[in-house]
Amino acid sequence: MSGDIRSSRTERLSRVDLFAFSSPVILFQAVELAWRTYLPAFFAATLGLPIAAVGMLLLAARLFDGLIDPCIGWASDRFPTRFGLRRPWMVVGAPLVSLGALGLFWAVPGTGIATLAAWSLVFHLGYTLIATPHGGWGLELSRDAHERVRVMGAKIWVAMAGMIVTLVLPSLLERGFGLGRAAQVGALGAAIVLLAPITVLLVLRRIREPDAPSTTRVANPFALFAGMLRTREMRRILILYGLVGMADAAAAGTFLFFVEQALALPGWGSTLMLVQGVVPLALLPFWARMSRRFGKRRVLLAGYGWQALVAPLALLLPAGGLALLVLWLIARSLVFGVDYMLLRAMVGDITRREVEQGQRWASSRYALFNVTLRLAMGLGVAAALGALGWAGFAPDEAGQAEALFAVRAAYALPPTVAALIACALLLRGGEARPAGPAERPGAALAA
Repeated sequence: MSGDIRSSRTERLSRVDLFAFSSPVILFQAVELAWRTYLPAFFAATLGLPIAAVGMLLLAARLFDGLIDPCIGWASDRFPTRFGLRRPWMVVGAPLVSLGALGLFWAVPGTGIATLAAWSLVFHLGYTLIATPHGGWGLELSRDAHERVRVMGAKIWVAMAGMIVTLVLPSLLERGFGLGRAAQVGALGAAIVLLAPITVLLVLRRIREPDAPSTTRVANPFALFAGMLRTREMRRILILYGLVGMADAAAAGTFLFFVEQALALPGWGSTLMLVQGVVPLALLPFWARMSRRFGKRRVLLAGYGWQALVAPLALLLPAGGLALLVLWLIARSLVFGVDYMLLRAMVGDITRREVEQGQRWASSRYALFNVTLRLAMGLGVAAALGALGWAGFAPDEAGQAEALFAVRAAYALPPTVAALIACALLLRGGEARPAGPAERPGAALAA
């Protein structure tokens, strides 16, 4: 089908429409990749800001997200327009993302922390105006539980593909032309400036919002959130989201320092990040099929168990060992994206039950999980960079043995600890209950 999401129990998006709807995720991936990986190194090494101050700036941006995300999610659910619930917000958000990217990614040495903070607010406001309504929209696309796994799997797959495409440019500048971090960040900013309007327009032209008016009225977003938190299922997924966010942000925020300083491989950071995108791109359809066969909880357990085994090996990698690092990155990437895909599918199961009860709070529910994820990311990267600052690490200084080990620890230990805690939580609880009689088996994620 093209541009029409029908209200049948067996609805299934065509691959073209599935890609069209997922296309903004390329933008989201570029934003998160830049915010968690490139901008910390750019602000510290190129602009000369103290690394601890950079961590606080990144945390402040996430705290801002935590304030506006619930409001935008609630408003997106609460106030229909003749253009739809989700569309107007995304249209407003696109130019704000582009404007904020110009101010952040093309900043020059001497730019103050206050100026960067102001551009960060513009950037994140636009990002949230796109991401939160789009996320709620995605949770409503299908009544079928396995089709929702397919939708969420497609979003993660497109995210990984988008990461590869996004990384090609800085990697080419790094390895092909020998250009430094400023040029790489500027190119990434230019990509974001273009992606924001293009991907939003693609969704608006191809996909129609489902007709499911809400019959429930809640006075404010925080009262709505309080109601959502009353269920054990919701709380468990939120905790897992928080663990994922903190661990991923800590690892991403220290990745370039880990590769280029701790492992003494300067000029390889951007190129090696491609490895972490290629492997999940091939394996996510497989994990989607496994979740259908064995259940989401068991697949999550397998993924977190593997992460707990492999992540701490980063402490043992030898400096200058490029081949060993590549092999380790491949092993580490075997389960990348599985947790995001399945946790979001679980949220979709809950949302579908609500729609069948006459409630339409998908954006609010997405915002709740997004707030948790982004705040956790902010705390994770702030804690990791703060630890590096406390250990005396400076990107432009050599011969820091203790500080370089701190870089290894900040990169390897958060994913390890988070995976162990996640396994304990999943072993204590059973598989989430079925989404209800309206759902019946659908197709797994298409390759």
